[in-house]
Amino acid sequence: MESRRQKKIANLIREEMGTFLQREGANYYGSRFVTVTDATITPDMAECKIFISVLNEKEPQQVVDLLNKHVGDIRKRFGQIMRRDLRIIPMLEFRLDDTLDNVFRLEELFKQIK
Repeated sequence: MESRRQKKIANLIREEMGTFLQREGANYYGSRFVTVTDATITPDMAECKIFISVLNEKEPQQVVDLLNKHVGDIRKRFGQIMRRDLRIIPMLEFRLDDTLDNVFRLEELFKQIK
């Protein structure tokens, strides 16, 4: 169970990472439409998992792999933005959030049932 502090820091990271990827994301993954959907952080604030959703892409895992490939540079640049808000910049890991894909699949199944 996450503490209130973990939730607050994760929310801050989610919002700031979303803004960061809007401005700087094209340097890492091109012109794809990427949205940060969630972030979770460990109790010691040392590791953060950032969940992203990639729209209109046949292979969204490739975008996640590109972000994880450049995670060192992203962490450094993101740390410069967050240095006043966080004492320690956590290690970042990007993961694919495929909940929207599941919703679309379920909607298609419901349409077929009707």
